[in-house]
Amino acid sequence: MKALLIIAHGSRVDDSAGVMERLASKLKGMGRYDLAEVAYVQFQQPGIGEAVARLVERGAKEIVAVPAFLFRGVHVTRDIPGELKVSKDAHPGVKIFLAEPIGYDERICEILAERAAGEVVEIS
Repeated sequence: MKALLIIAHGSRVDDSAGVMERLASKLKGMGRYDLAEVAYVQFQQPGIGEAVARLVERGAKEIVAVPAFLFRGVHVTRDIPGELKVSKDAHPGVKIFLAEPIGYDERICEILAERAAGEVVEIS
C-alpha cells in the first residue's frame, strides 16, 4: 500500500493543523495514494516517527514524504531526513522516500497575486 506523508513545520496557532489536514485529505482523494498523514517538525503532534508508525500500522509498504516547506533550510536538509532514517530503521520492511520541498513554482505566484487582489486589511 502506498502512502503520502506531508511534513509541515508546525505552529502554536490552534487552527493551523486544520489547513494541513485539509491538504492531506484532498491529496488522498486524488487517488495516487491509499493513505495520507500529516507530521510536524515542531510544536504539534504527531511527529514524523509517530506519523510513519500510524501509516505502517494501517498497511503502508511504501511512504513518500513531502516537506511542505518553500526552501531547503535546516529542517529539510537535516532534521527531516534524520527522523525518516530513524523511522526506516524502526520499520525495515517499509520503503521510505523523501521528495523535494515545494520550492519555486509559478502556481504559487498565481496564488499570491490572487491574495493581493482579494480582501486585504490595512495595517494602522
